[in-house]
Parts: sequence; structure tokens; C-alpha cells
Amino acid sequence: MKEILIALKDYLVFINIIFAAIVIFFERKRPVFTLFWIMILLLTSYFGFIMYLFFGISFKKRRALSKYYLKNSNKYSKNIKKKSMINIKKWIGLSKYLDGVLLGKMTHNNSFVFYRKNESFFSSLTLAIKESKKNIYMEYYVFDDDEVGGPIYDAILEKAKESIEIKIIIDGAGTRGVSRKRLKELRNAGVMIEIFFPSYFPFIKIGNLRANYRNHRKISLIDNEVLFSGGLNIGKDYLGKGKLGNWQDIGFSIKGEAIVDYLHEFERSWKFLKKDTTDLFENPALIKKDYQITPIQVVSSGPNYEFHTIKDTILNLIIKAEKSIMIETPYFIPDEPVMEALKGALVSGIKIKIVIPNIGDHAFVYWANQYFYGELLELGAEIYKYKNGFIHSKLMIVDREIAFLGTANFDYRSMYQNFEINLLILGINIIELENRIKSDIQNSEMVKIEDYKNRGKKERVLESISKLIAPIL
Repeated sequence: MKEILIALKDYLVFINIIFAAIVIFFERKRPVFTLFWIMILLLTSYFGFIMYLFFGISFKKRRALSKYYLKNSNKYSKNIKKKSMINIKKWIGLSKYLDGVLLGKMTHNNSFVFYRKNESFFSSLTLAIKESKKNIYMEYYVFDDDEVGGPIYDAILEKAKESIEIKIIIDGAGTRGVSRKRLKELRNAGVMIEIFFPSYFPFIKIGNLRANYRNHRKISLIDNEVLFSGGLNIGKDYLGKGKLGNWQDIGFSIKGEAIVDYLHEFERSWKFLKKDTTDLFENPALIKKDYQITPIQVVSSGPNYEFHTIKDTILNLIIKAEKSIMIETPYFIPDEPVMEALKGALVSGIKIKIVIPNIGDHAFVYWANQYFYGELLELGAEIYKYKNGFIHSKLMIVDREIAFLGTANFDYRSMYQNFEINLLILGINIIELENRIKSDIQNSEMVKIEDYKNRGKKERVLESISKLIAPIL
């Protein structure tokens, strides 16, 4: 028996070495990820390969769909209105890049509504569902069946009786608070529901070899007329009724031409889950109405995309900044290129303000935030820790003229591993978004450089550990 155990250990060590070789020679990973997994595999001799199976395997790209977007995106960029060009002249290069790699054209006939209170967002969403006439498409990381999600599920069941087309995608790891009984009830009523990378095992949410790649999107499309999105999932936490207390977030709705891009992204996710390899997407018949000129460009991303569009957009915004950068995020864990760009901006005299939570909702995230902002703090960045509960907003404003917001956090996971969807927006809406950040700063404590330098040894150790595991936080 002892000999068998020794032999088994030897085999496990050998397997780890094989996987380390695969990482080095076959996986097309960035150097930071390569070094991270080699360290894990070689230091955890007996179980590192299990971690790699669930969290390290690269996502196989669906190149057929990628080719569709490269082939068709330019068809949507021909009708940019000249009278709004003056607003986007500085950002036209970024707009063309996104149009070249995504179906993410810059549209102009749009309206944008920012909900200052989460309650208003959910009440507007519920009302839109109840008044829907044609279709309801929803895609969420968290869609719990609780005091917030329950009434929405009930409203969906009522609409299913009217033979409305209803499609729902929920993430297999993020959505924990919905029972099989509820799912069966919805499906029996005619609601089409797909689980994004479900677990193969009961009671284990990450029991899937693609567990590291999550659908972090939060979108509701009603009748091809109105879209609801932002940082708000559906659950009681997002009304401040969870363990973290008050929940500060950003929810918005849009109407107009930009909805087409959100619809295509939902269809792309749906086809992916249904293993549908066709790349034919029909544009919906939108209600013809003139909204105010609001330039919006949708920026979607995922591990099966050819380009890291979320990261590339953030990097481009930083590089093009001339005066100021304001960032609000629950997870400030940038990769090296973004970090270097921020440091370069500070040295160039650009003012940077970053608002992060004063508490962490996941292990090591608080310390990772502290590690990364430390370098910027010493170069003159203003760091604010939000004190009135938990801040979950995902917002970036540059030079008080362009904003980047949606579902993506300012971290490795959103830049490289999650399926996300954001938008770029210009125009008068920047004022109210900027006012939100200013208001949150009023409810925050500014980090003093002296306090940071005098932090204890325990904090420094936790920061160092968090830095090492940042790629998977």
C-alpha cells in the first residue's frame, strides 16, 4: 500500500510537470499568466494540475463568428452624422478600431437614462417587462429568485402566457439563488432558459472545466425598443439588503440605434450556448424616432474574441487623456500595460482620481486594490475609499468628455477572462455621471500617502500575496 501511494505521488508530480510544459510551449498566454501557472504547477506538486484544468485552460475561439463581425462591422459605420463628428474627433481612432474588430459602430440617434437609485432601475425594468408586446431577452451573471428577482420571474411567467418570445441566459456560477423547481416552472411555461457553463456536480458551482470563464454581462432587451444594463445584477444585494449593506452602483437604459449592437451580442451568446454555428443576424425593425444626438459605441468582449477590446479601450482612453481621468470600480487590479499607462499619465501632469470600496466582497481583493493603487498614490493620484457601504460601480470618465461604463471591472478578469459588455458615451450625459463620482467622493475617505507608507507588516504581506494571485482574482 505504501509503495502504491509513493508511486501515485510520483505520477502526480509527473503530471504537473507535463502541464507546466504545456503552458510553456503550447498555451498562448501572456507572460504574467504563464509564470503564474508554472509557479502553481511546480509548487503544488500533487494537485496543481487540477487547478489548471478548471482555471487555466485557454478558451477555444469561435473564429467563424469572429470573421462575421470583421466582415460586417464596416457596413454599419457609413452613416455617422456630420453634425456630431465634432464631439468624437479626438476619439475617432478608437471608434474605428472598435468598428474594425467588433460589430460596435458609433451610433448617434440614441437616448440615455441614468438611474440615480437602484430601486428606480429595478422598478423601470419590471414595468418594461410587464408592458412588453414582442420579446424579452435577458442575460445576467446573477439572477436570483429572491425579493428582487422573484417578482421579475413572476412577471416573466405572466408574459409567457401571452406567447411572447422570452430567452434568458444566466451564469452557472454567479446565479446561486434559483431553484430547479423555478427553472422547470419557467421552461414549462415556454420560457427558453440557458445556463452558461453549468456545473457538472451538485452543490459545486465551479464544477466545469470552463469555470474560469464567466458570463459577467447584465442586460435586458425589451421589444427591441429599450435596453437595461450597467453594474446591477438581479438580487437583493443590489438593493443593499445583503451582508455588505448599502450598494452603490450604476444602472442605465438606452433607446435608439445602439440597441442593435446589444441585440447582436445577445444573439451571439445564445447561438454559442445552443451550439449554433450559423452567423446570420438580422437587424430588428426599430421604432423610428428621433432621439437627442447621443454618440454611443458598444464595446463587447470575451475570451473567444480575437482582441481584448475592454483592455484596449481602457488603454486607449488613458493614452489619449489630456487633463483628467476618473475611475470608479470595486476591483482595481489593472494589468501591467494599463498600470504603466496610468503612471505615465500621472507623470505627464494628468489628474487621476480613483474611487474604490472601503471593504472587500471577495478574499484578497481589498489587499490587491491596495497594492496596485500604492504605486499611483506615490505619483500623485488621488485615491478614495467609499465608506457608505459597498461601491460596485464600473465607470471611467476622461477629460470630462467621454465615459466608459457597463459590466466590466477594472481588473484582469474583466479584461481577459469574462464575457463583458460596456459602452462609450459622449455628450451632456457625462455631467450627471461625473456628478455621481463627485458625490461618491464626498462619501469617501481620501487615502493619505503618510498612512499608506506607515501600514503594517501584515498588510504588506497580504498585498504581496494578492499581487501574485491577481490574474485569477
